[in-house]
Formats: sequence, structure tokens, C-alpha cells
Amino acid sequence: MKEFTIVRGLFDTRERQLTIDENFLKFENKDHNEDLFTVIFKDEIVGIRYGIHFIKGLEFYIGREYQIFIKTKSGKELKVFFKLFYRRKLNEKHQLFSDIVNELWNQYFDEILNNYIQRYNNSEEFNLGGIFFKDTCIQFDKKEISYSDLAIKKYTSYFMIYSKEDQYKNKMHYYLKDNNAVILVELLNIIIENGQFRTEKISDRSL
Repeated sequence: MKEFTIVRGLFDTRERQLTIDENFLKFENKDHNEDLFTVIFKDEIVGIRYGIHFIKGLEFYIGREYQIFIKTKSGKELKVFFKLFYRRKLNEKHQLFSDIVNELWNQYFDEILNNYIQRYNNSEEFNLGGIFFKDTCIQFDKKEISYSDLAIKKYTSYFMIYSKEDQYKNKMHYYLKDNNAVILVELLNIIIENGQFRTEKISDRSL
């Protein structure tokens, strides 16, 4: 179990507790004293998206909001977020974001990724992040790319899946906007770069 203290921003300075346990996630996201926490059990967690939303002033960016969304089987999302302005405590806030993301992977999402790895190894068909994985190829938007022809390009806030032979066959996924894009890119990386699956954990999953 790890516990984190989150201060959301200038207009919400209350210290809120986030607990990430091997069996549940608990976050103090409410303001009623008799009901402060939302609790999500591990077996309810099915998705994640996260990233940095930059806050723009009149002429330039003045701050950023770190956002993490945890999706449950019911389709609801729990939002964990905090802001900073004018780079105040930038290193501290970015480290907090990285630590939370890494712990979420350690406790929940490495297992979910490994489940998809196993399904791929078993030649099962499944959908992840809007990409349909078949025996010999992936499929999206009525297009197919064989695994041997598959490539990705990664950028700060998104990545692009494309065919090496026909780059007009492509699809972009945004880490913050698209559910499970961060899991999808991990799975695709393993397929492309390794040729076989690995199960070791990556030390830092933050963006």
C-alpha cells in the first residue's frame, strides 16, 4: 500500500489522501465530512488514461493540470488531478504525478497488460483501445495491418499506429483522451520491438 497527499490547486488547498492498495484504490475526492472518499476495488478497474493538460492565459501557457482517469466496469471514471501555475513546485508536482502513475501500474495495470499479452499469445481475438487484435493482424476503421508490417511513432501526448508499406493506413491515439491508450502502446511496443513478450516492469510509465 502507498499513500499520496494531493493539493488540487490555488482554489482548493485542502490536502486530500490517495491510497493505492493491492486490493483497492481510495481517493478523498468529495467535500462532505460524512462521505469524503471514493473507493474502487481492484477487480472493478478496467481502464486508465492520463496526461498533462496545459492551461493557457491570454497570450501564453501559465500552468498545467496533471490528470489521471480510472475507469470501472460500470463505465464511470474517477478523476485524480492537481494543478500548478507559473512553474511553481514544478519538479515536486511532476514527481508526484510520476509516482502515482507508476504505482497504479505496479498494483493494477501491469496485470491488465499481462492479461492482454496472454490473450495474444493464445491467438485470441480481442479489442483494446479501439484496435481489434486478430490472429495475423490488427484491424481498425475497416483497415488491416499485419503484425510484420506494423509500426508506431511516439510523441509526447500521443502515438500513431501505421503500416510500413502504406502509411495512409494509420490511426492516432492520445494518452489523455483515449481510454487505455497507454496500455495499447505498451502492447504494440512489445509486439514490434521484441518479437516475443516480456513481463518485466518498466520503471517509469508517466509521460
